[in-house]
Amino acid sequence: MKYSLRKTPSHLHLTYKYGEGSDGVTGRNFTLEVEGQVLTVGIDVTPNFHIRNKSAAAYLDAINLVHNHHKLRSVQCTDNLVRARLIRAWEQVEQPQLRLALDLGERGRYIYAVQPHSLFMGGIQFDVEELVEEQAGQGYAPELAYETQGKHA
Repeated sequence: MKYSLRKTPSHLHLTYKYGEGSDGVTGRNFTLEVEGQVLTVGIDVTPNFHIRNKSAAAYLDAINLVHNHHKLRSVQCTDNLVRARLIRAWEQVEQPQLRLALDLGERGRYIYAVQPHSLFMGGIQFDVEELVEEQAGQGYAPELAYETQGKHA
């Protein structure tokens, strides 16, 4: 079964290995897919790539996610509605396993095994344990094509 946790945008805080972090990424269409004991939270981050100003924090942080998806350490969502609905579903499953799926559109889709933590000030944090599945992007990404051209020249 697939459920909607929230459709409207919510800010995400991403942290990477080696202390890097970003606050510019926005997620939308938060979903929860339940398959037995596995709960998969899906977050669509594609709107960050549709910004006209390519020097905006949202765009740059999203590009950083594309390049460093394998270094992702945690994702925080400060939305209480997402947290409340996820906790309700979590409590209905015996020995649940949580996964986080980040959809980057044509730039890929990445699924992580995560551990959830409720935040004191509200929201939820997903601590990444491992990258479970990687579906690399197949569409045209101008910033990736530019880097590739520079390496061959």
